[in-house]
Amino acid sequence: MTYFVTVADHGSIRKAADALFIAQPSLSAQLAALEREVGGPLLNRQARGVTLTPAGRVFLREARVTLAAAERAKRFATLALGGEQGDLRFATVLSIAAGLVPDALLAWRSRRPGVRAFLQEYRSSRELERYTAQGLHDFAVGPKPSTAFEVTEFIGSEEFVVVLPQGDELLSSASVDIARLGDRPWVLFSRDHGLSSIHDDIFATVGIAPESAVFTSQTDVAVRLATVGLGPTIVPDNVVPPPLRRFARSLATPLTRDLYVYGTAPVPNLAKAFLDELRNVCAAPKR
Repeated sequence: MTYFVTVADHGSIRKAADALFIAQPSLSAQLAALEREVGGPLLNRQARGVTLTPAGRVFLREARVTLAAAERAKRFATLALGGEQGDLRFATVLSIAAGLVPDALLAWRSRRPGVRAFLQEYRSSRELERYTAQGLHDFAVGPKPSTAFEVTEFIGSEEFVVVLPQGDELLSSASVDIARLGDRPWVLFSRDHGLSSIHDDIFATVGIAPESAVFTSQTDVAVRLATVGLGPTIVPDNVVPPPLRRFARSLATPLTRDLYVYGTAPVPNLAKAFLDELRNVCAAPKR
């Protein structure tokens, strides 16, 4: 392919062969093999030189595009190995995707405007762990996995808070005893959502079994439903948007969850900078 482009540029087989220090018969044989492969002539061979056939002009155009793309791919692969360029492919659970990932991705991409991120969200940490073990993502961000992975690194913690309706008397306290909310209807999560089991554990610990007002599978929806008065809910503090933080209170017995990055292979260099941003978000004071 490279030889053909050079022949077309120089206008004769002999000049191309001289320029590349390749014998003319060898170059001619390669061109003939190429023409057999594509199924027709690419050059008009005349006594005074060669010209491109219509098929040859198309081939030359596409060959130049292909060579340029190959060079670009090589350049970007080199940048990706150095952590400067490429694609970021990772997975997490819905609550982390809504709460921690946006700010971290924004800070990470603002320094790398040419990069792209591909994010897969799962409803539960069990799903996240199962599909990450199958190698579907470069890495996962979530609660500590129950099985061993090649990479498992702590990145930070998140606190769970209770969200109350506007005007609730319990908002006058810095923390809330969940046992006091046992007789209220709650905003709960669908059974396939990972936060549903966390609610169950909290309720079992304080000895209540509240009724549900509504079930949802979205953390931002749960927060909004709670603030308008449908019932309290419990979510990670990072999913509560700043304008609604005034409706969130810590639990009387604080509950936190440690978060990890894990995967079946070493974390790519490009992802390390993103994980640094994620650690910064975890450590940042709440607004």
